[in-house]
Amino acid sequence: MKKRILLFATLLVAFTSCSENDDNTVLIKEIPLGTNLRVNYFTSICEGLFTQECLLVQEGDRLGSGDWNFFYSEINGFEFEPGFVYNLEVNRTTIDNPPADGSSLRYELVRVISKVAVTCSFDNAVEDLDWLRFEINQRELNPTEDMKYCYIAQAEIQDEPVFLYWDCNPLVNKVILVYDCIGSIIGYLGNDNIKFEDLENMKIIWQPDNFVCQPNF
Repeated sequence: MKKRILLFATLLVAFTSCSENDDNTVLIKEIPLGTNLRVNYFTSICEGLFTQECLLVQEGDRLGSGDWNFFYSEINGFEFEPGFVYNLEVNRTTIDNPPADGSSLRYELVRVISKVAVTCSFDNAVEDLDWLRFEINQRELNPTEDMKYCYIAQAEIQDEPVFLYWDCNPLVNKVILVYDCIGSIIGYLGNDNIKFEDLENMKIIWQPDNFVCQPNF
């Protein structure tokens, strides 16, 4: 039986389901009463006036769809924990004179309606893991000159799957981040906890069309 990301309600959600969709993100069809903002279980790098890590959210007519948007603001009173999909009730107020680099809306948490834990299993990581497909989709939609040096590898540490965002540009000494099965950063290659020799069964699972590297694994 094909394995997929499974979602289990930990609070008040009555029914949830996973589905593939056009933009390859998690889709939970049931919208608990009172929800006006939904937060996905993983974050992603986004570009505004500077590079930052953004929540992915749904609101308005996008609730319950497969369309997730980068969220550049803060939700006052809300503490995000990776690995959970949140259904929230929030208050939105307009800021009269927003800063040039800020949002014109202020978000205040009213209540967490549900918090849905994500557990992870898969047959094919690129096809089955929503956060990984989202990352690949962002790279392919926004190609850069440097992307020819970048690739994503899958490996195992003590029989647990991990994913690494590699960069083989000889002119750049880049930190290689290591992600777990639900897309949370667990460290970087070369620190005290993750060494190259700890990685087993390394393989490339994504590379750009103009890939120029020749990895030695």
